[in-house]
Amino acid sequence: MHETDGTREDTGQIRALWAEMARGWAAGDAALFDGPYAGTVLDARVVAVRFLGPGLATVEAESTVSAPDGKPLTTTHALAVVERTPERRWLIRAFHNMIPAPRTARRTREEESDAQPAPDDATARPTLRHLAIVARDPEQLAWFYSSVFAMELFHRDPDGSCFLSDGHLSLALIKHRLDGDTPVGMNHFGFHITDTAAVSEALTAAGTPKPAERFTDRPFAEYRAMDPEGNWSDLSEHGFGGPRPPAGPAGRG
Repeated sequence: MHETDGTREDTGQIRALWAEMARGWAAGDAALFDGPYAGTVLDARVVAVRFLGPGLATVEAESTVSAPDGKPLTTTHALAVVERTPERRWLIRAFHNMIPAPRTARRTREEESDAQPAPDDATARPTLRHLAIVARDPEQLAWFYSSVFAMELFHRDPDGSCFLSDGHLSLALIKHRLDGDTPVGMNHFGFHITDTAAVSEALTAAGTPKPAERFTDRPFAEYRAMDPEGNWSDLSEHGFGGPRPPAGPAGRG
């Protein structure tokens, strides 16, 4: 990812875009406000600004729409891409808005213990945590996934391969070699497991080769396996690197 070049003035101008959005809502100058949104108030808040390069940034924002009596009606989360024009004016170039899923009631430790196998439990289900794509330009593709989907770049290999994460699943963008046999595109996926020996036994019992140990100093998967049709999968007990997922029943990390 490119180094940040944003100034405090740039950040202020970007935040002002959302203030302008709230003023436009208050003016009620669209057909939307002839219906159930008549008289409503928009509170738009910029949560974070991440500068990706000269004149380019992503913005995370939250908005609350309230009824005329002040009662909140809905809250939305948004991710936007903003760009600075040659006249040094910031404009929104892409905008994706969503209503977050409702939070479920937090379970007690006893309920979580009953519902989720412990990470060191040999019966814990393997979880899909890794995808790998062979790319001609991993750096450009990393910029795409970080700017559009807010994935975090957490590792680069000397050959230019890039590794990103959304906090749950890691994405490897492997540098394509012109003199190699590996084609561009989807290459393999990976499972986070708790017992390599048990999974290896299950694979060989299913008629596939015994997983091969990967001799590498990179902090990723320890073994490579394949399914009956020859599709590759990585197996890792320690995980695939990157930001850890939130605590709770969503995943083991």
